[in-house]
Amino acid sequence: MGNCCNNNFQDESQYSILMEKVGSSINLLSPPAIDTISSSDSQVISNISEKRIQEILVSEKDTCPGIKEDASITNQTPEEGYYKCMCGSFYIWKTDIVFWHYEKFGDWNIRCDFCLSYFSKSAWKCKHCEKIMCKDCGINEGMQACIENCVNSHELLWTPNSHVYNKSVYLCTLCKKYRKEPSWSCRGCEYYMCLHCGIQKGLKPNINLLVCKEKKPLFHYKRSEIAFVCNKCNEVSYKNSFSCNSCDYSICTHCSESILASMITHPGFKCRKNHDFCVMKNKEFIENKGKMCSCLKCDNVFDKFGYLCGECSEGYCLKCGDDIIKTIEDYSGIKCGKGHCLFWNPSIDNESGNVCMVCWKKSFCGCFRCEECEINVCVDDISRIN
Repeated sequence: MGNCCNNNFQDESQYSILMEKVGSSINLLSPPAIDTISSSDSQVISNISEKRIQEILVSEKDTCPGIKEDASITNQTPEEGYYKCMCGSFYIWKTDIVFWHYEKFGDWNIRCDFCLSYFSKSAWKCKHCEKIMCKDCGINEGMQACIENCVNSHELLWTPNSHVYNKSVYLCTLCKKYRKEPSWSCRGCEYYMCLHCGIQKGLKPNINLLVCKEKKPLFHYKRSEIAFVCNKCNEVSYKNSFSCNSCDYSICTHCSESILASMITHPGFKCRKNHDFCVMKNKEFIENKGKMCSCLKCDNVFDKFGYLCGECSEGYCLKCGDDIIKTIEDYSGIKCGKGHCLFWNPSIDNESGNVCMVCWKKSFCGCFRCEECEINVCVDDISRIN
C-alpha cells in the first residue's frame, strides 16, 4: 500500500482549463470599448519571517480589502513553493474553490479580485483573507499551479467517474495497472493517471469523498489473503477495497459505489430542475423508473452508465456530461457583444426548449445565458463568441 497523502501547500486543479483561441468567432452584438486593468502595476513584497507573518495576521482583513490596487504577491523560493498575499498570509491553489464558493454564496460563478473577470474553475485563494486570484492573473505574477499534462500537452482533468464510456476500467499511464478508481485524465488522448500516482505527484482532487476519518484519501486495492472489516457496513471481506493504510480504514467496493456516484465534478452540473446528478447504470434506472433514459444533449439512449437524476428521470451520457462540465470550466464569464457576462444555466426557459442565438436551434439541455440581453447560447456554440 502506498502513502495516504502528501502534505503540500498547493492543491491540484482538475478543472483548470487553458483557454484556446477559436479560429472562427461570432459577435452577437457590436462590442463596445472596454477599459482593462493591467496587472503590471502590482508591487513585489520582500520575503518576511514567520514571526513577522504572525504579527501581521493580528489584523484580520484590514490590510487586504480585495482590490487590485491594494494587493500584490511575490513568488518565494522554489523550495517553499507558495506565494504571499498583501495581508501576510499565503495564496494556495484550490481545486475545490468552486464548491467552496457555491456552499458559501449559492453561486458557482467566481469573480477574480484582481482582473475582476468571472470564471468557474480552480484558482488561487488567500488562506487568511480569502482574496481570490484566477489562474491567468497568477501566471502574470509568476505563480505556478500544480497541474499535469498528457503527452500532447493537454491538461489532465480530475474525473471521479471511473467508467471510460464503453469500459469499466482504465490503464494508468504511470504505474501501468488497470484501475477502477477516480483519475486525472485526458480522455481524448486516452491518457490516465490514477488517484495514487496523482497524489504522489502532488495533485489534489477538486472534490474527494473517498477519505478516511482523518480526511486522508483512500486508494483502491485488490483482494488479498488478509481480511478487512468495512468501516461502513462492518462486513468482513477479502475482496477489493478502498483503504487508508496509516489508520487501517477501509471501505468495500459495494459501499464505495454510492460515494463514487455522488462525486460530480462541478456544482453547476445539474438537471433542468436544479437537482444533482449521480453516475448510475441505465439498467438500474430502468428497474427503478420502468423506462430507459436518453441523453438530453445527443438524444441517444445509453445502455451502460450515465449522469442521471432519479427525481426527474433525465440525464446525460458520460461523454456529453463530461463535455458540458469542461465547457462550463472553459467559458463561464465569457462576454457577449455588449460586454455582459454569459453564465451557465442548467434549466430551460419553457417546455419548448432554449433557442440558441448563434445557430437558432432549440436545445433541451442547459445553456449559457445573458440575463441583461435575454439571449441563450448552446454548449456547442459558446466557443464562437468573442
